[in-house]
Amino acid sequence: MTKSYTKTGDDGNSSFGDGSRHPKSHIVFEAVGTLDELSSTIGIAKAKLGQDEQLSEIQRDLLEAGAIVSEYSGNSKTQEFESRTKKIEGWIDEIDQKLPELKNFILPGGCPAAAYLPHERTVTRRAERRVQEIRNEGLKRFLIYINRLSSYFFARARYENLKSGIQEKEWK
Repeated sequence: MTKSYTKTGDDGNSSFGDGSRHPKSHIVFEAVGTLDELSSTIGIAKAKLGQDEQLSEIQRDLLEAGAIVSEYSGNSKTQEFESRTKKIEGWIDEIDQKLPELKNFILPGGCPAAAYLPHERTVTRRAERRVQEIRNEGLKRFLIYINRLSSYFFARARYENLKSGIQEKEWK
């Protein structure tokens, strides 16, 4: 039987992907933890939306990103995020074609899915800040991806309200 605990972190330290031990307060663990939190919040949105391949794909991307960040390398493994960014941009472009022009800020809310998706956007922004703090040039492609991901969640929330016939609440 495999146990769900190892006891290796009981002293307040954990391992990077290279096996080196560091305090759990290290920025790398903060970044990886925030990426994990983002994936969890996406799971909540999927519970409202039903099975959603785009959101599932993003969750898989986030697991890969967490592995890259925990290695503290950001080396050539991040090259694949260039094509993933293009895919996210394509999804945003498809959504934007269906949305009315945005003339004011809008308040989060509306249908249940649209109420959850802005939370993903804000957690994405926090994850971006945490990864940026690592200050590893090799993570640049992933930072571009995650920046675009926050735009995706914004557009997707607007689209979910449009599909549900719910008027956006403008802030003026």
